[in-house]
Amino acid sequence: MNYSNAKPAKMSVLLSLALFALFLSGCQKPAPAAPSPFSEVSWEYSAEDLFAYEGDEPVTYDSVYGGICYTYPKTWQERPGTIKYMYNQEERLMCIAWTCSAEEEQELFDLYDIIEESVNTQTGGTDKTSNSGHVWYRDEGNIILSLMITSDLKALQYAYLHPEVSSPPKE
Repeated sequence: MNYSNAKPAKMSVLLSLALFALFLSGCQKPAPAAPSPFSEVSWEYSAEDLFAYEGDEPVTYDSVYGGICYTYPKTWQERPGTIKYMYNQEERLMCIAWTCSAEEEQELFDLYDIIEESVNTQTGGTDKTSNSGHVWYRDEGNIILSLMITSDLKALQYAYLHPEVSSPPKE
């Protein structure tokens, strides 16, 4: 038997398999991008994925979307606050929001201005501003920045909504 052609044939098969494996690895879907700057969680995260990322001891309550809201302490921009992950009744993530409070309302106004400028830069502009907040209407989901200033409460919330629960601007 002549083995002189066996080595090139074997090398050709190995090279083909290696190229095929490289092709397959290049065709894998990249990990979904996180919709918010204060969490790496994406809309595809299940509650189990969330527990693996944030921990399995959240504070919970009913979500406005019909499921469960999981909350965790979260420091962002060097400010202690709370992050909320709101799921719907089908256990799909619909909203990621970060909230913080302050003793002095000026702290929140300053943070609001910083966030507003940052989102305007990222989105290319402003959509709707009111006395209590700002909404950016986007195809990939609305962004809502709001302040609550009362005699008892001074809080800021910065939320990213899933496209399925985002509404178009009102005329």
